[in-house]
Amino acid sequence: MDILEFQNELFQAGKESGFTEMEIYYSSNKSLSVNVHKQEIDEYNIAETGGVSFRGLFNGQMGYSYAEKIDRDSISLLLEEALSNAMVLEIEDGEDLFEGSKEYPPNRPFSEELEQVEADKLIEAAFEMEQTAYDLDDRVQLVQYCYLTKNISEIFIANSKGLHCHEKTAYVSGGLYLVANDGQSTATGGESDYTLTEFSKLNFKKIAKKAVDEAVSKLGADSIETGKYPIIFRDSTATELIGSFLGLLTAENVQKGYSKFAGKLGEQVAGENFTLIDDPLMKDVPGYITFDSEGFATKCKAIIKNGQLMTFMHNRKTAKKDGVESTGNAMKSGYRGTISVGPYNLYLEPGNRSLDEMISTIDKGILIVELQGANAGINTVAGDFSLAAIGFLIENGKVVRPVDQITVSGNFFDLIHNIEEVGSDLRILGSVTSPSIKVKPLLVSGNKTE
Repeated sequence: MDILEFQNELFQAGKESGFTEMEIYYSSNKSLSVNVHKQEIDEYNIAETGGVSFRGLFNGQMGYSYAEKIDRDSISLLLEEALSNAMVLEIEDGEDLFEGSKEYPPNRPFSEELEQVEADKLIEAAFEMEQTAYDLDDRVQLVQYCYLTKNISEIFIANSKGLHCHEKTAYVSGGLYLVANDGQSTATGGESDYTLTEFSKLNFKKIAKKAVDEAVSKLGADSIETGKYPIIFRDSTATELIGSFLGLLTAENVQKGYSKFAGKLGEQVAGENFTLIDDPLMKDVPGYITFDSEGFATKCKAIIKNGQLMTFMHNRKTAKKDGVESTGNAMKSGYRGTISVGPYNLYLEPGNRSLDEMISTIDKGILIVELQGANAGINTVAGDFSLAAIGFLIENGKVVRPVDQITVSGNFFDLIHNIEEVGSDLRILGSVTSPSIKVKPLLVSGNKTE
């Protein structure tokens, strides 16, 4: 029974049972993943999750229910459960059914090629990636894990008021994490990549080389003298730092009093070179989606533009409370999840200078490539952070040696005012991304006397 047939029969039965308004939210996820270790299959997993949620209006009260199976037996169960709890639940603001946006952007073409990728192809690629890592450098001691994953996901939202949204996506991702040792020191490195269209676009030798280069470059690291240093947060660490404070820009947290950005719409909250964009319609990125989890059409918008706070991210409920329109940022973790707020493809707008060009402008500073302890070392309310870090010492515009056993400290709200340059190396891998950023001197604590 396909989801459209299921929806039609459910709504017809619901109407006969006395429901005046009805909605379903269907989600499914199918994944095939392999993990290899020393040219043998270490893990092989096939997983399929999903189901449907139903909500319906009965005598002015909203009832809710869930089912894992999409079949006729589930229809009566969904209606009976929703009818039962409709008697005791009250409708909350923003929980009414949405008739849909006036128009929607086109869906991204679904890759049938990726859907047809077989397990043996994933295994072969993982073996190639792992072996390449060992062949590239004798100092690669161990590839701790090497994986390939194929994922097919589908979302369908429809209701009796005319809403009808459907999206099906496919992607394949791969990566590895390894340990290098030179006899005196040990370092780690990892890399990953994905494709949304063709399997051949994944370059497994390139992925392996980046992971090996990362690990080997950190060998022989030592600490530095405590002091204030100009800092470059490389793209991955800039992403981690900015992502840690992302919740402060959701209307949900603002309305609960959890955000320091509350009451600052239209004000300058960062430097003029800080523009934060959420663009769910950017082509060829994982977060592409034409509608949010409430069926509201998504759009590209600047959350912060040239340092000015333009908007918070909203779903329908938070938007109604603030008297504005939803920004299309409703999110739901699955068919059983509740509606929250979050980004689909949020990124810091890149600048024009490469990472190497930014490095060349520093007389003595630090390039940070890894942050540790974010869960304990960041205070999102006050903005203070103190994080263990690994990176490279820069002298006279060049990277001279790796550094570890250091802690970098600062305040996020000060930092976004003190970004001197934003790099051009934006590489979108997830829902939040930043290029490398060069910031004014921060306190770096080390244990070395020079």
